[in-house]
Amino acid sequence: MPKEQQKQVTPRQRPVSCRFCRSRKLRCSREAPCSNCVSRGVHCQLEDPIGPSGGSANVAEPDILQRLEKLEKLFDAQRSEQEVGLEKTPQRQRSESVQSLREWASPSTLSSQIQGLDNDVAWLESIYTDQNLSRHKIPSPRIVFRICPIQQVTGAQLYVFQHELHSTASIQPSRCIWLPRYAEAQILLEKFISDVHHLPYVTHVPSLPSMFEQVYTDLNQQHQMKPGQVILLLSIFASATYSWLRGDCERGLFSTPSEANKQASWWIKATQDVVDIAHRTSNVSIEGVQGILLVSFVLALLEGMSRRCRSSFSTAVLLARDLGLHRIDHPSNADRANTAQAEMGRRAWWYMCASEWSLAARLNGVTEGVYSCHPRQMITRKPLHVNDEEVFDGMTRAERPLSQPTKMSYSLHRIRLAEISRNIVDRTPLTMTYLGGPSRDDVMDIDTELQMLINDIPPFFSMSEAKLIETYEVSRTQAVDIMTQGHTLYFLLYAQRCKLHLPYLTRGFVDTTYSSLREICIKSARLSIQSQSYLLNSGLGPSSRLNCAGLLGGVFMASIVLLMDLCVNRSPQREDQRGEIVEAFRILEEAKQESETTSKFVDSLMFILRKHKVTPPKCTLAQQFLVESGKRQLGATPSDGNDTSTSQAYGAVTKDLPYGASSGACKMDEIGSTNISVNEFSGGDEMSSYFDELAQSLEHGDDLGNFDWNNIFSGLDSSLI
Repeated sequence: MPKEQQKQVTPRQRPVSCRFCRSRKLRCSREAPCSNCVSRGVHCQLEDPIGPSGGSANVAEPDILQRLEKLEKLFDAQRSEQEVGLEKTPQRQRSESVQSLREWASPSTLSSQIQGLDNDVAWLESIYTDQNLSRHKIPSPRIVFRICPIQQVTGAQLYVFQHELHSTASIQPSRCIWLPRYAEAQILLEKFISDVHHLPYVTHVPSLPSMFEQVYTDLNQQHQMKPGQVILLLSIFASATYSWLRGDCERGLFSTPSEANKQASWWIKATQDVVDIAHRTSNVSIEGVQGILLVSFVLALLEGMSRRCRSSFSTAVLLARDLGLHRIDHPSNADRANTAQAEMGRRAWWYMCASEWSLAARLNGVTEGVYSCHPRQMITRKPLHVNDEEVFDGMTRAERPLSQPTKMSYSLHRIRLAEISRNIVDRTPLTMTYLGGPSRDDVMDIDTELQMLINDIPPFFSMSEAKLIETYEVSRTQAVDIMTQGHTLYFLLYAQRCKLHLPYLTRGFVDTTYSSLREICIKSARLSIQSQSYLLNSGLGPSSRLNCAGLLGGVFMASIVLLMDLCVNRSPQREDQRGEIVEAFRILEEAKQESETTSKFVDSLMFILRKHKVTPPKCTLAQQFLVESGKRQLGATPSDGNDTSTSQAYGAVTKDLPYGASSGACKMDEIGSTNISVNEFSGGDEMSSYFDELAQSLEHGDDLGNFDWNNIFSGLDSSLI
């Protein structure tokens, strides 16, 4: 017989002594009763008394379970009454997600009663962790909406009294948001769809007309307004009026572009007022997050990464997390993963991640090297490579190949660039930012990643309009959008590459170990200016000029890099670099009146030059450039075979630029369209003498290491593009 079976049948042995003898440590006769117990008159017990049977306790269990079941039914009935006709609250959503997660992760042996208790505990925890905002509409006493002609919006009163309040002692003014008439709103929507929507691509264009109609229907029927829809509506107005150009005046809303541009600030203020009230008193939907992102984009163009812009962007991230956009593809959300709202949530979330990672790698100051959207703290897939028409409820995960252009092509490549930017931040702890930046090996590794991304960019981003229409059968508007996004993507890559090698620019002047990094920095700066010059003078449409406004920080950085090199490096290519620097200054000078940030760039540079006793010429840099350039073409790209000096000096980097010289040519008559008279200023020799004076000042009077470049580099790359 096996040993295991022997152990199983062996009876339990009786105790050696009775209980009394064991307690007194006496020698027991092991009889019943033993001699010790008989002599002492004590009851003799050889076995421990058996405890009472558990049957009596089990009798009460059915009664307890029945009472618990009644309490659960009563509790569920009361909770369902509160949810009739309302959208799911964040607390309920969290309860359901916790329940689904527990069902997915817990063993099947758990009883239904225990699962019910766990769910109730999870729901009670959500009451503590959330703010218990069960409303999804704005309370009417706090804010009201009214309609007036769009020309009267900025002059209308901001606060009104609602006389329907019962107690006159408690009357307080309500914030009044004035909306344009429905026909005027449709014109602004058309402007947004045609020129603006693809830059921060976070909206679902096919659903925008129905959303506009719903907002105005609720307003006409005096229903309470949904905050998310109102925020998106106002942000579209802000984007459309900010990008309004002279050609848009034919739409009939504004007589001049400046009249429309001035309204942009008013719409931004209205949007932020609604956000401030809504996010504290109600739930903000995904449309609200999209609207806040649009407003943040316009603020970045107007003010740079100001405190107001950063606050607006942080609010969008906060509300996105409240909606669960960082966990859209969690197993508990599997039933909602293939909906249009989920896909738009992915677009919005990844736009925020890409923007934050890019800014962390480009900005200087206290926000340098800091981001909050960590990859290990989100479960949201990247958006699909599809067009808006392919986004609907019940959609599949099938997507188009990256070799075909879609509305999401630019966004996905922007995300990939942002991941490289995040890698830069992760390799550069905050302590290293004050010690000269990452090591040379780390810089070269990251530079290799950037070069690989440049090599992987699809060819359609560098095609001409006619070639795009012929090859991919797209409309002219779509072709222009693809071209604009392509040049923007290349500019961002060159600007990031220039910023990566910037800490080694001055070291390369004195230490040959860093000379290769210095050359890459200068080459990237030249490519940045040339690609931006092409984008500005290409005539691609309003969207190209809006893109230019968001990229001026990179132009400013590139111009400073070339200026520093010009002042120190006595190479034969000085004349070519002068033309590129002046072209960069011309771009900044033209945009100075349109952006506070650009004005700050130019003024800070002039301050530094005057500080070092180098007086700028009296006429504008754009005017000087016209005289110096003469009949020379401005927009020639580095790949121009006629520019032998450029090809000799910058060799292999010239092939990185995706477009040919003919496509980027900007002739003298095109520059003359800026309404600058050549006869209003002195000869072009003034520009050459100006740069000679600057170079001599730095060579003989000032040390380059003492030049206050950090002051003028502060606040660079102030865009969310």
